[in-house]
Amino acid sequence: MRARWLVVAGLCLACGPAPVALTPDDASHPGDAWFGHRAQSLGISAAAARTRDGLLPAGPEAGPPALDELAAREGAALWRDLCARCHGVDGEPPPVPEGQIEPKAWGGMGPAMGFTFGGDKMRRGIYRSIAEGKGAAMPAWGTRLAREQIWALVRHIEAL
Repeated sequence: MRARWLVVAGLCLACGPAPVALTPDDASHPGDAWFGHRAQSLGISAAAARTRDGLLPAGPEAGPPALDELAAREGAALWRDLCARCHGVDGEPPPVPEGQIEPKAWGGMGPAMGFTFGGDKMRRGIYRSIAEGKGAAMPAWGTRLAREQIWALVRHIEAL
């Protein structure tokens, strides 16, 4: 009986968090727009929001910070606006023309199992891939997105 429970618990852990549902009003806020948007939601100045973001861990150094619902929605909106055209809305990339680089697929059990068993190490690696890019195949977003936004994307990828 105990072995059966462990298998069921392992499968549930592999499911990961539920994806965030977007409304038509959800828009992503790349660049400095995020700090103004975040400042308004927290009741602080944009400069304070930028300082707050700078205190969050960068992928290679530490595990992911706790994210609130606004950050989760931002991650889903960023995915839709910046990532889905190559990686697919649901994590399955559309077919690519012959000779072009095929993007990483995120759908299915593979990534969820990796998050479950790879945990924060896998999350840090995905953060690093988003921040630093992957050569010519994927741009580096670390200079264009806030740390909190990149962590929100990692959380969204985990939910795919």
